[in-house]
Amino acid sequence: MADYVYLNVNPDKKRISDCVTRAITLTTGIPYSKVRKMLFHTAKLLGCEKLCVMCYKFLIEDVLKCRRVNCDGMYPNDFANLNNNGIYLLRMNGHICSCIDGKIYDIFDSRYYDFLTDAWKVE
Repeated sequence: MADYVYLNVNPDKKRISDCVTRAITLTTGIPYSKVRKMLFHTAKLLGCEKLCVMCYKFLIEDVLKCRRVNCDGMYPNDFANLNNNGIYLLRMNGHICSCIDGKIYDIFDSRYYDFLTDAWKVE
């Protein structure tokens, strides 16, 4: 089983619906406040809500240039076990977490939260 590490990069340590911001902040090193602004501007550009999947996928793939990788039929735990080197963003329905060197980083244990819908390698 992959390791789970509790980590909340929210500057106020609040447990709020900011998983997209937290995951992008952790995996890219871009400050939390800047990621929030990037999401806001991307949403404005695309005419959608900042937590809309289309909006943050555009930010992840087209702006940050993260590369999609196969995650078919996997839980975050499965993905982490197979990818123990590298930095990844892992998306499930309604949630995103970080996977770094085979460990899942999140504010709750999301290793079996849901099947993955998307995974991106962060360069």
